[in-house]
Amino acid sequence: MSPMRFALALFLLAAALPAWAQDAVNPPAVKPGSRWVYDSGEGKRTLKVESIEANGNIVANIQTPSLGGLQITFTKEWNPLTQPQAVAGRVIYLRYQPAVCAMPPSPWTVGKEWSCESTYSAAGATNTFTVKGKIEAREKITVPAGTFDALRVHENFGGAETTIWYAPAASQFVKIDAGPGSPFSMELVSFELK
Repeated sequence: MSPMRFALALFLLAAALPAWAQDAVNPPAVKPGSRWVYDSGEGKRTLKVESIEANGNIVANIQTPSLGGLQITFTKEWNPLTQPQAVAGRVIYLRYQPAVCAMPPSPWTVGKEWSCESTYSAAGATNTFTVKGKIEAREKITVPAGTFDALRVHENFGGAETTIWYAPAASQFVKIDAGPGSPFSMELVSFELK
């Protein structure tokens, strides 16, 4: 390659790097007090960050019609570590090992695929399931909280198909489609970042 062509190639590569960097998304750096309100089939759901642990794990409070003011813990990638669940009129905590890989290791880019197995234990019982996911596209999506540039992620949680839209501007998922009538389908209504 001639020096002129080499210089031109380097220039074009350098000019393209900012566009490539825009396509990669890293997990958010959320702060205590950040809050997201969703509308779901069960009614309003509120998630509020209470603290960030030294290892980056996110400790939050979740309010739903069936779970009021209970703690939920995520990794910095928003992958669940512990989660409250209402069962037969009482609350149990699902503890995942390793964390459920709802999102892959960063950076998050269109086309990235991943899978993991996670085991949860609760009330003396354990169960293992597989999660498979793919970041399918970067697209605009409109929800009650506004219009966002989002990553569309398709996932299979132990056989249940789900599509989620993660919006960097909201530092969280803005829509989850878990199928018609699912209480896990929801849209972001409002949010506040600290």
